[in-house]
Amino acid sequence: MSEKKRHSGKKLKFPQDMIAAAIGSIAALPEGMALGAMAGMNPIHGLYASIIGPFIGSWTTSSVYMVVSTTGALALATRGALHGISEDEKISVLVLITVLAGLIQILMGMFKLGFLMRFVSNSVMRGFLSAVAITIVLSQFADIFGYYESKHSNKVLKALDVILHYKEFNLYAIGIAMLTIILILYLEKTKLKNFSMFFSLTVATLTTFFIKISTLKLVGNDNKIPDELPTFVLPQYENIPDVFISSLAIALIGFIQSAGVSHMRPNPSGKYPDTNKDLRGEGLANVVSGFFTGIPVCGSVSHTSVLTSAGAYSRWASFISAIMIGILVFTMSGFIEQLPMAALGGILIISGFSSLNREGIFTIWETSIQARCIMGFTFIATLAVPIQFAVLGSVVLTFILQIVEASNRVKLKAVIVADDGFLKEIPPPTEIKSNEVIMLHPSGSLFFAGAYVLKDLLPNADNAEHSVVIIGLRGRKEIGSTFVTVIKEYLEHLKEHKCILKLVGVGQLVYHQLDRTDLLEEIGKENVYRFDSELGRPLMHARKDGYQWIKEQQ
Repeated sequence: MSEKKRHSGKKLKFPQDMIAAAIGSIAALPEGMALGAMAGMNPIHGLYASIIGPFIGSWTTSSVYMVVSTTGALALATRGALHGISEDEKISVLVLITVLAGLIQILMGMFKLGFLMRFVSNSVMRGFLSAVAITIVLSQFADIFGYYESKHSNKVLKALDVILHYKEFNLYAIGIAMLTIILILYLEKTKLKNFSMFFSLTVATLTTFFIKISTLKLVGNDNKIPDELPTFVLPQYENIPDVFISSLAIALIGFIQSAGVSHMRPNPSGKYPDTNKDLRGEGLANVVSGFFTGIPVCGSVSHTSVLTSAGAYSRWASFISAIMIGILVFTMSGFIEQLPMAALGGILIISGFSSLNREGIFTIWETSIQARCIMGFTFIATLAVPIQFAVLGSVVLTFILQIVEASNRVKLKAVIVADDGFLKEIPPPTEIKSNEVIMLHPSGSLFFAGAYVLKDLLPNADNAEHSVVIIGLRGRKEIGSTFVTVIKEYLEHLKEHKCILKLVGVGQLVYHQLDRTDLLEEIGKENVYRFDSELGRPLMHARKDGYQWIKEQQ
């Protein structure tokens, strides 16, 4: 196909991006406001993020289809980070938190730390995201029931407190919330499903306006929606120590969510997005969002799904949707102030329940007891403590589980020469006999706890003399200090009983590590056999030398 035809084909797709952008901007408007309120800020800061996120992220991330925007998890984390901050200082602290989170993500991308995503277990991820979904639902109880007197900061306790004051519920708030929820659920089953939130919010607002429900709390009661561009604000860097943990947690939450979203669909080239480039692009979007007082952003499942289902073809869809959201915000500020908070609460309840992955939860539940416990622990921790600490705890738990799991996979086999001349693996002996050569092959990770597991598996030489133990290290790119310590201790044990140790299949890097730690000298260079591309050669060479050494000792 000629370049002219390819260019023409792309032009024909541009109207699809325009249509998808229009649908996406209308869907993003109510959710952006609701998430801004959830973050404990004026809803306009959620809208600013909904404009800046896709405006910057559409061109700086590796994923063509991912929409960088506001999410419930980040809104909750932001609210937790701003808890206890006075109203006068909230904007300056928000700016610092968002900018700092963006800088952390940029550094993570520059140092290619995207690979860390593979260490976050599915059980931890599902437990965390499920708890976030439930927390989003519980956090809306005050708005949908019209009771705002609870003093609890924990969302579970606050929701329980609201329920206990059922006699003080505002029936108008409940009615508007139910109207919004019912309309969304109905429209979701029609051709207007991509406009369901916008239409439902409009109907709820007009209902509130025409029947003059004075007892309903509106967006404009506490927040003035400006009809102008956001102002540029520099963060107060002296407060970094106070918000660093919160910013780190927000950066990690955004990283985890974006990694899942960007791999929902490959790029038009057929390749999946580069996680590290996504990190850098998302980080830049957060830095800009922060400078213009937007709340933190990351890859959004809901916004990405809306755009792709509406026929988005290229990055232009996300970019144009950002411009359209901006136009809607600055031409509808008066209307936005009339939005009932109960309606926004209804929207977020729908968003919370829709983000529960029931199939994923069931799969983990049926996998193993360990998977259930991990998912349950993460779920409870996220509900019990502020979300920024829950996500850091989940990440730490993931790494601990990785170490434990890796150590549990460490196995030790003895290798013998079978009658047919082939090598055969058998269970290793617990004790070494005198005047014998034992060939051992460890498998699994030998770092950290894995090295100590190997130590317990190695046969002892308490009743042996003049024997040779051969340990295969073929395929080991490097060894850790714990493994070096274990081998040194085992070597001393063998020497006490006039036995020797040989290492085979040693690669170049491992050989240098043995040399730098003086283990090479202690074992003896003649007892370290370098890696050979021919399978079994170093092992059989060491075996032959071992029997020769035993013969010389007699």
